[in-house]
Amino acid sequence: MKKKILTTISIIITAAVLLTGCGIVDGGARTKFSDQYFDVFDTVVTVTAYCKDRKGFDAVNTEIHETLKHYHRLFDIYNEYDGMTNAATLNRLAGSGEPADVDPELAELIEYTKSMYAQTNGKVNAAMGAVLKLWHEARTLSLNDPAKAYIPSAADLKDAAQHCNIDDVNVYTGAQGSRVSLNDPLMSLDLGAFAKGWAVEKTAKLLESKADELEKQGIGGIIISAGGNVRMIGEKPEGTWKVAIQDPDSADGSAYIAVIDDAKGSVVTSGAYQRYFEYNGKKYHHIIDGDTLMPEDRYLSVSVRTADSGYADALSTALFNMDPEEGKAFAEGLEGVEVLWVMPDRTMVKTTGW
Repeated sequence: MKKKILTTISIIITAAVLLTGCGIVDGGARTKFSDQYFDVFDTVVTVTAYCKDRKGFDAVNTEIHETLKHYHRLFDIYNEYDGMTNAATLNRLAGSGEPADVDPELAELIEYTKSMYAQTNGKVNAAMGAVLKLWHEARTLSLNDPAKAYIPSAADLKDAAQHCNIDDVNVYTGAQGSRVSLNDPLMSLDLGAFAKGWAVEKTAKLLESKADELEKQGIGGIIISAGGNVRMIGEKPEGTWKVAIQDPDSADGSAYIAVIDDAKGSVVTSGAYQRYFEYNGKKYHHIIDGDTLMPEDRYLSVSVRTADSGYADALSTALFNMDPEEGKAFAEGLEGVEVLWVMPDRTMVKTTGW
């Protein structure tokens, strides 16, 4: 999506990912290869795979990259692309009265955001674009020219909040295809709490559907790390995947505060130390509470472990916007989900199964 600022990766892969382009023999027939790119979802993406040779790695890495670029364009809220009706197109057409024909996967994601709004009692809302745009503009200007730093006014935020009704987002699917309309001309979608995790999960599912084919090509365990989203695909040839949760106080992202020794599925972290700016000596991060319309300082980070990266992505934002007692009770009631909260004093709170 539109380039704002490269942020520190919020999850470090330890003993699983080499942040280099060279291969290291893994004591057997597989070699560990890794690559990085910076042109999708405004973050650093690292792909690591255990492969028989460089040719195999290059093939699967290219497929991952191209798949992520497709979803990047489809879910982009800032830029439109020739031959594609994407999220930015829907925002431009808001209030036009006519549903737009869209790719079925865009309709599927938008329908999913509505279901997550309902499940989390509105704590994650893809229809908050009008409010988030005000914060995005303030953050961008403040980072580009700190002397002009500001925060949106309470009046402007309150006015924008009148145009964030998820019920004004309509999705139609049927024999004629998929269509989406936004009823309010002043509303806009913001898929930031969903798009990256959803895209990583879709990419992982594509690879998992071809597991036998990849195995024949000598391609084994794969791990995708897209900023704070980590998804493991297949088994690590020797040992287990290890994922480290970044220490929120680590300036360069090299220190970690917790380690998952036997990671499976996905791990997603949302952090207050990501995408923030300073105004009058106070830091304002990018996760905005739909009730207060402000970034809240409840946590330094929230990490979610579950099978599905898209689900984990949405949950990490929703939990960031819940008070500790509410969030803990909510998370404990979710099957197959474990959560780690890092509190402002650096103490950690965990669900019972973490």
